Amino acid sequence: MRLADVIRNKAPAMGGAAPGAPPPGAPGAAAAEAGLRVARALPVAGGPARELVERSRLQLDGSLAGLRRGAPLDLAPLAEMAAALTAALETDDAIMAYALEPRQTGPDLPRHMTNVAIFAIKIGMSVGFPREKLEAAGLAGLVHDVGIVAVPAEILDKPEGLSREEQQQLVQHPELGARIIRAAGPEYQWLATVVVQEHEREDGSGYPKGLRGDDIAELAKVVGISDVYEAITHPRPYRRRMSPLDAVKEIITSERRAFAEWVLKGLIRGLSTFPVGSLVRLNSREVGRVRSTNPAFPLRPVVEIVAGPAGEPLPAPRVVDLAQNSLLYILDSYTVEEE
Repeated sequence: MRLADVIRNKAPAMGGAAPGAPPPGAPGAAAAEAGLRVARALPVAGGPARELVERSRLQLDGSLAGLRRGAPLDLAPLAEMAAALTAALETDDAIMAYALEPRQTGPDLPRHMTNVAIFAIKIGMSVGFPREKLEAAGLAGLVHDVGIVAVPAEILDKPEGLSREEQQQLVQHPELGARIIRAAGPEYQWLATVVVQEHEREDGSGYPKGLRGDDIAELAKVVGISDVYEAITHPRPYRRRMSPLDAVKEIITSERRAFAEWVLKGLIRGLSTFPVGSLVRLNSREVGRVRSTNPAFPLRPVVEIVAGPAGEPLPAPRVVDLAQNSLLYILDSYTVEEE
């Protein structure tokens, strides 16, 4: 069992890790190379959105480093960051593109926590949370994994499956995190509850206490599904990422009993069929990145076409509103590992 499997409360599939890129000449090698060309063609997210997400990552990196040195957790700057992320998402979805950045590889806990905060806020917006509760969801996302700092690095970095004893150490991190939050003051008891419960599941299959239904805090449910979505939409050394569309399908089919119906609906509405920043394959075989969504036509967003049918970078990417173009439509989501 690996960290991502623990997050999802599922044992790894039989047969070991997902294979990497095929060697030259092997089946799928040409498609893999095309995927790499698409990756190179993608414009790197920049501007205020990237700066905000990077500030969040650096803030969390500093906070986690302090905890490892034995310093207490200062939640005030993280609360300010949650408010900034909420304000940004109320303006537009620009930071979503960075949260779904396909180039992210390897373990990066501060980035993972930032992404979970972004997704939690988006889901909260879709279910009608007021501003104060959206900021609370963001803060909970930012700190949901603080207990990981108490887990030995050799367990977190272990590429192969974990032993039973190592699994036991890993699944203690929600309680360790709640302890860290409680030490910040009694006003954060609600946050400690979210942190210790975000791995609990509606059907009692979660941990650490196997809670069910209404015994689980609302924000813990939102952060929990955001955590799963983030984990499977980003690559790891032992497996490939799922596209946002496939991730939603996976959660709805495989994890349906694990999450409340209102949370699942929030996931679908909040993160869209093709969220901003995700990659899509068009019927022209070209590859585009979603620039903005069309609420009235969720299957026909505005896309920036960045690569041709063979994955070749376009000299001048072009923007197309699919709601206004009846000749082009999306065939499916696309990932740079597509074969």
